[in-house]
Amino acid sequence: MDQHYHPIVYQRLRELFAAGDWNALKAYLEKLSNAHFRTAGYLLGERLLPTAEPDVFWSVAEELILWQPKAFTITMGKSALRRLQQGTLSIDDAGLQHLASSLTGEKHLIDRQKLLRLWLTAVRQPQEMEQLFHRFGVTDNRRKVDFLLHTDGLASAFLLLRALRYEDHDPAYLTNVSRQVMKRADNLSFNLASLLRTFFDLQEVKGTFSLALQPYELSRLDSDFDVFCRVMTKV
Repeated sequence: MDQHYHPIVYQRLRELFAAGDWNALKAYLEKLSNAHFRTAGYLLGERLLPTAEPDVFWSVAEELILWQPKAFTITMGKSALRRLQQGTLSIDDAGLQHLASSLTGEKHLIDRQKLLRLWLTAVRQPQEMEQLFHRFGVTDNRRKVDFLLHTDGLASAFLLLRALRYEDHDPAYLTNVSRQVMKRADNLSFNLASLLRTFFDLQEVKGTFSLALQPYELSRLDSDFDVFCRVMTKV
């Protein structure tokens, strides 16, 4: 039998979903063998949650992550990521906000980090990324930088520049971040490293860059996303 499918487990999960009884769902999962527990996790993430109504999705995700975070944070996070990318969930959903506010304290620090890193990849506008940071209580600029260094795309690059504005008193830190950006070794990253080198006058950042910036191009780069995109993609 396919280890990712079990008809009896699937049928029982469907019944519990139909009843909306999440305490009974947890009680049922707790009684399963390790193999059937893994199968149930797969069925939840791949068969039931992808078509659940948003409020149901977030309710189940919150219940299971708070109950057994090691087993369900990534499963629920990846299922949410796919639906965020498809547009069947939104970062504006009250359920996402409630989940984020429920994952409090040191106990759930790793869970918050895992979910935020996953979901930042689902959005393409800077304001949406800022909204996610706000949802998860990330306000410190250097913490934002740590996340943004692991997130691709123009929106992430734009927010990285904006976050680094508040660190211009520390050229060693700015230089280190620029070098980390270069290590990603793609065109956008090299352009961003070139921009950071020029914007903050980081003479220690060495490299052969194709992006050449004129002084007048620097003035609105950190305030206008459209201008930023045009400059970053001009070569």
